[in-house]
Amino acid sequence: EKITNIERKIVWIDDPMPLVGHIAFGIVDRGTNLLQVRPYTACNLSCIFCSVDAGPNSRSRVAEFIVNIDHLIDWVKYVMSFKRSRRIHILIDGVGEPLLHPKIIDLIQRLREIERIGEIAVETHGGVLNERIIKDLRDAGLTRINVSVHSLDPLKASWLTGTDKYDIKKVLEMIIYANNIDIDIMLTPVWIPGVNDHDIEEIVLWAKDNIKNNSSPILGVQKYIVHKRGRRISGVDEPSWDHFYNFLNVLEKKTGVKLKISPQDFDVKPDNPLPKPMKIGDKVVVKIYSIGWLRGEYIGYAKNRVVTILTDQELEKDVEARVKIIYDKDNIY
Repeated sequence: EKITNIERKIVWIDDPMPLVGHIAFGIVDRGTNLLQVRPYTACNLSCIFCSVDAGPNSRSRVAEFIVNIDHLIDWVKYVMSFKRSRRIHILIDGVGEPLLHPKIIDLIQRLREIERIGEIAVETHGGVLNERIIKDLRDAGLTRINVSVHSLDPLKASWLTGTDKYDIKKVLEMIIYANNIDIDIMLTPVWIPGVNDHDIEEIVLWAKDNIKNNSSPILGVQKYIVHKRGRRISGVDEPSWDHFYNFLNVLEKKTGVKLKISPQDFDVKPDNPLPKPMKIGDKVVVKIYSIGWLRGEYIGYAKNRVVTILTDQELEKDVEARVKIIYDKDNIY
């Protein structure tokens, strides 16, 4: 499938590829009782501020990943075996739109069958939601949907999402529908200083009037972040954390809605991190699996972890390459 000027390959992730070690797919464990589960990387929107350069207009991605659900469930159980918490929470998120995975309902249903799993939430831009999908998500055991709504104005929402196919009015209707059938909703707009300041206030007031959750906060405002390979809005600088929290403080006082949230609001607490079999400086032999996510990358595996290889050489599948580990935070290599 040719997308803009890049021929992007779809890579199927299955055994023997590990599912810990990459930021874009598999499982990210940050040393808490919450696991980020990432089954799918592609997106059908091209938000003009997207920090991970997702969607049809991507200039940096050369591959998109889709993970086999059976394989993913096995790895969730493996990572959970190192945790001491009675309840392990799941956030299905990623660098794309996870609800586009063709087996997303099966994934949630099978996660719900695992005894220790508590909350199961999914992140979405909302554009793929309809009544049938929402009912299926609820019946499968989903407890919360995080929806990234950035403006209530139809023209502005389309501009920000990079497509005239994004219908904010329908998204809002589906949010209310999901909330009415007992799914918690958290709106997660990105605040872009000078671009959607007033829009954020309107979103907060709309959520205050329309969302009634069982336990979760109704808002999780995100800070506009600029990444080297992400997209940015010309002339808009990334705000400091002080600036961001000052904005939230003012808006909290004005609207009476809690906007500063913490892990404790979601029963997220420190827990044993997954052991790290490699560290910065180690030299290891990696078996190549496929091209990588971004230009100049391949992915392979060593010591039961995914390793991203940065190289200008051409590498073939199943070839072994000797590499030096230069990054190891959160078991991402």
